[in-house]
Amino acid sequence: MKKILLVQPRIRKSLLPSIPSVGLGLLAEVLEQAGIDYDVIDMELGYKYPNLRKKILKTNPDVIGFKMSSLYYEDNYALFRMLKKEFPDIKIMVGGAWVSTVKKQVLVECPEVDFGVVREGEETLIEFMKGVSLNKINGLIYRKGKEIIQNEERQSIAELDSLPFPKYRKFELSKYLSRKIGIITSRGCPYQCIYCTVKNINGRQFRIRNAKGIVDEIEYWYKKGIIQFSILDDNFAQVKKRVYDICDEIEKRGIKGLSLSCSNGIRADCVDYDVLKRMKEVGFNYLCFGVESGSNKVLKIMKKNETIETIEKAIINALSLGYSLDLFFVVGTPGETWKDIEDSAKVAMKYPVKSYFFNLIPFPTTELYEFIKTNKLFLIKPKVYLNMDSLSLNTPVYYTKEMSAKQRKKAYTMLQKVSNKSRQNMFVIRYGKFKGRAYSYLVRINERFMQDIFNISPDLYKLLSQIYIFTVKVLFNFQTFYKKQGAEK
Repeated sequence: MKKILLVQPRIRKSLLPSIPSVGLGLLAEVLEQAGIDYDVIDMELGYKYPNLRKKILKTNPDVIGFKMSSLYYEDNYALFRMLKKEFPDIKIMVGGAWVSTVKKQVLVECPEVDFGVVREGEETLIEFMKGVSLNKINGLIYRKGKEIIQNEERQSIAELDSLPFPKYRKFELSKYLSRKIGIITSRGCPYQCIYCTVKNINGRQFRIRNAKGIVDEIEYWYKKGIIQFSILDDNFAQVKKRVYDICDEIEKRGIKGLSLSCSNGIRADCVDYDVLKRMKEVGFNYLCFGVESGSNKVLKIMKKNETIETIEKAIINALSLGYSLDLFFVVGTPGETWKDIEDSAKVAMKYPVKSYFFNLIPFPTTELYEFIKTNKLFLIKPKVYLNMDSLSLNTPVYYTKEMSAKQRKKAYTMLQKVSNKSRQNMFVIRYGKFKGRAYSYLVRINERFMQDIFNISPDLYKLLSQIYIFTVKVLFNFQTFYKKQGAEK
């Protein structure tokens, strides 16, 4: 194969992305360094099939590689069918969460797919593009006549520092909503949460990049005028010494004025007051905690390996240091009762933070999925709920012995009100009663209105979003709303 076009397909109802895909950016960079011809199109920037078709005609690739998520996978299948009908000689390759989860099933369900890449794809893709025999490429799924062959799985990349960091050379960086760069500093998750699919993609072996390489990436973009960075790890603070090393390296190089966030979530049991304080000193200002539930009983069922006391201690410490916080909760764990849901609501309302509640989704191969399947608790078949807005719609996809579908709907409705109230309380504390309520309503209107605008015009969405952000900055001064008193060290 001489040339590949990398594609980030648009996820249904997705808003204009703030940052480019780190995973796709990394694949592009390894292709660049290997001297392999490639191009990129991010369809989440508002591009539809005619735009993709135009890109294909312009670049004339031998293969098109798609990053594919588990949600809305049938939308991707429909896109592949359109492509194969018009470009039958171009090979279609897919990687990402869905193919890493169900593997050969993707090629069975969608005959238009020629190749699948399971788990980490950097080495597999390079070997494929260099012409290594298909049967010798670990991590590859391919067709041989009418047979679908799945090769031995590739071992996880042990030395992450052997990989380059993305430079997004062929991405349209000016079209993203923010001047922010996402960074992944580790892979793998050693925990056993019953709902999590991370192990399907990156495995359980926890691997890290060293501090120098991470700060090299930050400094590269810093010299280009970028000061906002979002750490996208699942376990950024798993190794405390490394967190200190990263902070020390940033300080040593004199990189100042950074705005750093852990927007994908950070485990509360991995951060204490001193770690959070050191992170704050070099520019970390926004964190998300995956609380999941306010009940220790439910956390134990989830195999979260945390207690609500530990989580609340981390929340208090972070707020005392002036961090902005978001808390994530899920609804529907088997064994969860109405009282447990009330416990989650109490935690959400207890602190000046933004709290979000999501339906717990049983993704195939997870322990949760197997439990629901074994006990015949599905209300909606996986093929259906994985292709609808199951995270945010008040439509339970399964029931439990503790809560019927009707009770689940009632709980979800109640918790959305809690979410709105918690945000309003935070804004009131931050800005005062009048401004706080006004800001809360402004945010809610923006979230709903912009969704509809994007479906019509992504350019208008970006323009209105920038006007909205500018207006908020002018009208409301961001300020610390939680005093350092009472912080637990």
